[in-house]
Amino acid sequence: MGDRELALMLRGVVRNFAIIGQKASSTEEFILDDLPGTSGRLDVLVRCLRAAMLSSHGIRRGVVVYLVLRGGPLAPRIVRVDGAGVTFLRPDERSLAVRIKKVLASRADEATSDWVTVRPGFAVARGDFDRVLADVDDATPYILDETAPDIREAAGLGASHALFVIGDHLGVPDDIRARLDALGAQRLSVGPVSVHADDAVTLVTNELDRRAVR
Repeated sequence: MGDRELALMLRGVVRNFAIIGQKASSTEEFILDDLPGTSGRLDVLVRCLRAAMLSSHGIRRGVVVYLVLRGGPLAPRIVRVDGAGVTFLRPDERSLAVRIKKVLASRADEATSDWVTVRPGFAVARGDFDRVLADVDDATPYILDETAPDIREAAGLGASHALFVIGDHLGVPDDIRARLDALGAQRLSVGPVSVHADDAVTLVTNELDRRAVR
């Protein structure tokens, strides 16, 4: 962990990312060799996890990622990855998918309504997006929207505990958009051209890094 990330953590600034997988598998019953075709596009969420959690040769300790899984027989289900507790994370998509597969296979959340830590930094729970909101407590919510004002012009961004909500290849579903609107979430775009979800995470992270340095 670098000095800048340590300073952010000591000030209580945490970056939360909720990635909404509208059809992403809530069970481990997908094929690693065909992740896009058998997992409800869990591969999109895995790439977002990598973009949010990993820097070059390091883990971002002040980042928490929520993978909201809305597909499959156990949906809705959430995997939470907390950078403060993760011990080892390889950057390739397959290794990350293996880690998620093992967490989902544990079924550790079947008999409880609480979050269950399965591996260091990895926890799982039953529930939908409201479960994320309860976990991030007083975080300021933001939602990515291609038609919204540019993130580089947003005032106060990154100055406090924040939650960034990003959709998968299908976008953010209407019910979650309505929930965020009711909370007064600020809408942001990352540029004039539509990009993949993991690229959007990278652009948000880069902007926050720049502001932290300033």
